[in-house]
Amino acid sequence: MIVSHIRIQPPSSSASGNRNKNSDNLNMFPSITDFVNTSHRRYGLALYANQSLNEWTNNSMHSADINRDHRSLSQTDTIHHKTMSSTRLSIHNHRKPRYVKKRLSKFSSKDNISYDSIQFNSSTVVSASILSINTSIIATTTTTTTYYVCGSSCDNQSWVSSSNLLAQWQFDNNLLEDVTNSITSSAKSSTFVAGYVNQAVSFGANVNQSLRSSPINLTAMSFTIDAWIYPTELALTEIFILVFFCDDCQGNAIIPINDWTHVSFVFEINSLTQSIYLNGNPDANRRATGSFQGSSDNVTVGNIPLLNFYSGSNYFQGMIDKLAITSRDKSACKILEEATLVAYFSFNSGVELIDSGPNSLSVVRQSVSFVSTGHFFQAISFNGSTSSYFQISDLTSLGITNRAFSISLWIRSQNLSGILVHVSSNSSGLGWCVPFLGFTTSGSIVAQISNTAIRSAVGPLISLAPVWSHIVETWSSTNRLRLYVNNVLVASTTVMTTSYTASSVPNYVTLANSLSGAGVCSSGLLGSMDPYNGDIDELKIYSRELTAADICTLYTS
Repeated sequence: MIVSHIRIQPPSSSASGNRNKNSDNLNMFPSITDFVNTSHRRYGLALYANQSLNEWTNNSMHSADINRDHRSLSQTDTIHHKTMSSTRLSIHNHRKPRYVKKRLSKFSSKDNISYDSIQFNSSTVVSASILSINTSIIATTTTTTTYYVCGSSCDNQSWVSSSNLLAQWQFDNNLLEDVTNSITSSAKSSTFVAGYVNQAVSFGANVNQSLRSSPINLTAMSFTIDAWIYPTELALTEIFILVFFCDDCQGNAIIPINDWTHVSFVFEINSLTQSIYLNGNPDANRRATGSFQGSSDNVTVGNIPLLNFYSGSNYFQGMIDKLAITSRDKSACKILEEATLVAYFSFNSGVELIDSGPNSLSVVRQSVSFVSTGHFFQAISFNGSTSSYFQISDLTSLGITNRAFSISLWIRSQNLSGILVHVSSNSSGLGWCVPFLGFTTSGSIVAQISNTAIRSAVGPLISLAPVWSHIVETWSSTNRLRLYVNNVLVASTTVMTTSYTASSVPNYVTLANSLSGAGVCSSGLLGSMDPYNGDIDELKIYSRELTAADICTLYTS
């Protein structure tokens, strides 16, 4: 028996190049042409059949035997949709086929693949044949491939946040430096106030307050200095300046007062590049004339005496939180993550209640369970009772008016009703309170924000369990309110949502419940404020608008 094979190639050379780098076994695979559209004469049998090939596949015919090593190809970070096509022939000895029956069925599976900006689905091919002298049954399985070209995104990367840490201050009601576990000295008594996360140290006006730590040597190395700052007055300058002994990098954007801003300064020693980032976005960069010339000396926080050549006071006025010094040049993606990934809960075993984002936010939960059949490993499950909820506290960015945000999560619903995400200024679900995600009376998914009144973007009906659906809500002053379902923009608003009226205090995010807010908070277009019955996985909250490339990456990764 002669068996024909095809060489499966992607529709573009770039995608093929990426795939070939990561899979040495992507050679020849059995296809439907292995058994059909092939005539042979053996034991007096004649086989005739029609074939159906993928329209985009570039076929080159070869003669070979079935190699079981090629029966499946499994790679990581992509979702692909398989189409099984079975062709069955019943053939009697020395006779033409009495009937030819074709059956088409579809099912979903998932093997993930990610190569930088290109994400695509790699086919899994399984072929089998049963051949006897009197009766021949030929069963073939072929697949279709769906390509996702997601574009550039930082959301397909991961980092170790504490790598190369030289010093770190959380300022949570103390001046403890985490690396050396020592207390930083203060020229005057320190005051602690509500910070970006938990508490921050406050530098009062006209008190000439500063902190002084043990020596840190930054000579002849790359390094990064970053912090959250909340200026109450900018007497020195309105821009961010990094001084390198008259070899300075000066920022371009004006830093607002009475608002939290994430600032980062990066020095890369090989290229001598100085870079400034504000809220995760590049603000300025230049090439220094040489490496950092300072010797190992004490670190002073809140005062820079060497800036006397600039006008104004050298003492910072405002609050500082989460100050860190690292002996490496952090990547742009790492800085963006630290500045804008507010919270991340994977709900996986061992870290069910742990925020894996950069802020380590606190949570409380009640009447929830964790199931092993999550979209990725485990997931959190809500039973739909009034006591079933999961609440995250201290989300400062969601309380900042007109600060962009995104909420991404996977859901598996038992019914299409109730509330998915409730945001409030009080832990009871009251105060400033808005149901951000839920279901309408008809069961459609809906995203909402507050803008003098609740504004809504209504999407379609989504599938019930056991199907997982990816839901993303975004808002920015540029693109307004948007709702994505399974990587598709399904609803958006163009008017009345150019601004976001926030609570002006750190918020609470409650999953699957509005707590005491039911019947008190405005529900917008939600059919009810009843608790949600179903599962949630991979919750991520951002203080930026996710791009289409980001959402595609989250969907396919």
